[in-house]
Amino acid sequence: MTLSNRVLKRISPALVLVCCLTGVCLDSVSAEERQPESAVKASVDQKSKQQEYEAMLYELGAFPVRRLRSVHQDPRNPGHITFLTPERIEYNGWLYPDVVRSKRYLNESEKERYGIPKAALPFERYLSFLDIETYEQTKDPLLQNVIQFTFKELYDRNVKSEHPGDLLKAYYPSEKWDFYFLRQLKKEPFSGPVAARLYQRYRARVVLRFLTPPESGQDEYLASLKRLLTEPGLNASYRHVVFSLLYQWDQEQYRAEYRKFLIQSTEQAPEWPDRSRMNRALLEFGGEDCFAVVRRSLVNDPIYEVRTGILDDLQELKLTHHFLDEIQLLVLEKGKQCRCAYVFGNEGPGKNDGETELSRTLRKLLLAARQQQGLSEAAEQKIQNSLQSLHTMKLKRIGRPLRTTSGERAPAQEL
Repeated sequence: MTLSNRVLKRISPALVLVCCLTGVCLDSVSAEERQPESAVKASVDQKSKQQEYEAMLYELGAFPVRRLRSVHQDPRNPGHITFLTPERIEYNGWLYPDVVRSKRYLNESEKERYGIPKAALPFERYLSFLDIETYEQTKDPLLQNVIQFTFKELYDRNVKSEHPGDLLKAYYPSEKWDFYFLRQLKKEPFSGPVAARLYQRYRARVVLRFLTPPESGQDEYLASLKRLLTEPGLNASYRHVVFSLLYQWDQEQYRAEYRKFLIQSTEQAPEWPDRSRMNRALLEFGGEDCFAVVRRSLVNDPIYEVRTGILDDLQELKLTHHFLDEIQLLVLEKGKQCRCAYVFGNEGPGKNDGETELSRTLRKLLLAARQQQGLSEAAEQKIQNSLQSLHTMKLKRIGRPLRTTSGERAPAQEL
């Protein structure tokens, strides 16, 4: 037995255990020491980003509310203006650049100190501020300000690129920002074929809104529209744009395919204006399979404007008598809840004492339908029942009987 082996045999097992535990403890201490270092680095990076975004905001001509004179600051709501106008003038604690230029929140010496008003920036500089991808990952409120103010400056100052569609260099898919890309691109009108080429280059779905019906001799453009029908990743709203254009081009060829698409996809379209157009197309096609989709939309669509759009189309196309059962459900408030896409004040349009947002529209529709020639006796009875239900529901909501100017109760038929 060698000397080294004899020494190893004499080492106490307890000593071995202590050594192992010591190693574990040292590893733990090392990990704990490393963790604050990474946390400090992340904090430094975040602070650096905040400073970078603030510098961008100053460059855009925005100004922080916290640096305004106290007379303009709301002591009960720090970071906000004392008196707010109906027009929004600050966002996340910063004044919009156009407000800084046009309103008297800064005196002359302050404007001179901060170099206000700021001149318009080159288009490419504005473009560099539109970091949509980072915002979608971080939801940073300061970066949100940078993007929001950049779009507003581009629009207000009418800053355009040298080549139509250059704005799409900054495009990143986003439900929040697609609207702003679309609004700005409308200032740079281009043809349908150009829109198709821009889509192929940037894969920016918003540009598909600028497609136009193909014309004779535009074979390449027509082929690109056909390819878009099977483009992976396009939702029902954008597919409808393409289908409707091809249907306008050749109704006989695309009628069956377009009709099938509408039946299968109307309720899945994410944009409510597209659902409105698709419901209208279904009503124009007609037939029970098309009407069935519109009936579901009438009582289930989550947007008020889609439902009222259907009701207006029913009156215009004189199809109300096909939807009397669904109208009665709306009268009795048994449809799914919906909200207004556009809100005026604190109430939806058409809302009066004792009425829901849909009451006036329904009453107008039913009164018009009652005058329609050739109604069956059953349809006339359903219309009268719905009108009576509207009257009853109104009385129930206001909690008192409706009376005539003479003080007598109004008879039920006076609706």
